[in-house]
Amino acid sequence: MIYLASKSPRRTDLLQQVGVEHKIIDIEVDESIISSNSSEENVRRLSVLKCQEGVRKVVAGDMPSLPVLAADTIVVLKDKVFGKPQSESDAIAMLLKLSGKTHNVITAVSLGIIKKEQAEFHTISVSSNVEFAELTEIDCKKYCKTNEPFDKAGSYGIQGYGSAFIKKINGSYSNIVGLPIYEVIELLKKLGIPYWNKN
Repeated sequence: MIYLASKSPRRTDLLQQVGVEHKIIDIEVDESIISSNSSEENVRRLSVLKCQEGVRKVVAGDMPSLPVLAADTIVVLKDKVFGKPQSESDAIAMLLKLSGKTHNVITAVSLGIIKKEQAEFHTISVSSNVEFAELTEIDCKKYCKTNEPFDKAGSYGIQGYGSAFIKKINGSYSNIVGLPIYEVIELLKKLGIPYWNKN
């Protein structure tokens, strides 16, 4: 059993698919990007911040000291980070910038292990490339009507309607969804954390 410091239903689904038993911790952190940092530095920093906040809630709430997993995913095109859209026009603008190009999706995952009043943190990051089809403004407007873009970095979900825009991927599919499952399981194994909830 672990804690998942994330409200993302996609991350929950991915963990459930591979039998990782978990409880969700609701956290809030400032997800502002530091412009002087690289994309990877930003995503790793945010995953650690989320994990630290999750650990703080576990300790403050006198909850069982289980490991805390947190993650952050960003979409990057030519060093420009695409976060979650603020509006429909913002989502359309992002999608049109990604149209016909190959962008990078980076997810950083942090695992916090609580030992008495202390915690140690382990962070990994995984990168995948996504090639987009050519999109028109009409395509983007139709897509926005599904409401899928509005809670996703880069304004699209590869596991939903947005899959119609994906010509090719190079790397981990689950990483693009929001949690690189192979690497997460390898990290749990490396740290000796039981994760399989089946007998």
